[in-house]
Amino acid sequence: MNKDLFHEEPGWTGLFTRNQDNGAIPNGTRIKKVNSEPGDANRDGARGTVLGSLRAPDVMGGLRFYFIEWDAKPRVAIGCMATKVEAL
Repeated sequence: MNKDLFHEEPGWTGLFTRNQDNGAIPNGTRIKKVNSEPGDANRDGARGTVLGSLRAPDVMGGLRFYFIEWDAKPRVAIGCMATKVEAL
């Protein structure tokens, strides 16, 4: 992964990217949390907005990750595996 993709933006907490991976849920799309597990900060049904996405290198299984602004934590960018979100 290119470390230059990750940055801080004024008024935001957390490093994230506004990159949009091919085939990903588009940036700005409203999403909801699914498949939550014990210890996840957000439970199923939590709503948020996609900030950016990327695909991990093949050595990491090629998993897609999203950066989400969850409604419950405005202006905080949080990384989330693609298997845990779906578009509304």
